[in-house]
Amino acid sequence: MIRLLLWSSVVLAAGCGPRTVTVRVSIPDLAGVETPLSGFTVSFLPYDRDSVLASLEAQAGPRPHQRELDSLFRAFRGPFLEYLLVSDSATRARGLRDSVLTTIDPAARDTSTVLRTLHATAGALGLRALAARAALDRARNELNPSITTYRKAVSAWDDSVFRDYRKVTRSLADRIFANPVADTTDPLGWATVTLTDGDWWATARSIDPTDPNAEWYWNVRIDRDTVRLDPRTGRHRPRY
Repeated sequence: MIRLLLWSSVVLAAGCGPRTVTVRVSIPDLAGVETPLSGFTVSFLPYDRDSVLASLEAQAGPRPHQRELDSLFRAFRGPFLEYLLVSDSATRARGLRDSVLTTIDPAARDTSTVLRTLHATAGALGLRALAARAALDRARNELNPSITTYRKAVSAWDDSVFRDYRKVTRSLADRIFANPVADTTDPLGWATVTLTDGDWWATARSIDPTDPNAEWYWNVRIDRDTVRLDPRTGRHRPRY
């Protein structure tokens, strides 16, 4: 019987040992292509962050000015995205023109049809980028004062509603004898950590490169050795 109990203890200990978890983070770029995030911090929590936030939020009224901010964000995203796309196209056109320029004999550059076309394309896109930048500046000057005012109200609400968040999560971590850990992704978007036994969640947030007022957010329970934080497992949400 003693030998059986000792063997059972060894089996249980083996099941409760540390485990290695690998996470990959990726989001859509300007062209909508899913791209890994490098140098990006992922936190690993021994509790469900969303459950804690939801519990605290349930004791308060709704977050103020969400409808107003949503409307302002939509109005800003159009000119912002237009400028990003046109300016990116202009940069690529200039790069292509300069690359071709180095391959053409200097004596033939003035008569090169290809070079003239590339010059014209780069020039037109440059003018469009200037116009898009002017439109973005107008939108920023018009919308930012209201966005700033509403965000201050939201920030005050957050400070009040979630003031006990750290106290609650510290208590949870102490109760299960596990502390949050973090790691930074490599150039291919991978991060690896060693976690103790128990329930863990991978949590992270990244600003959407196509919209400064939106973000990708993840709070994914770790139930396997490899976890992917991508558009399928995350939420795309406003940055109030």
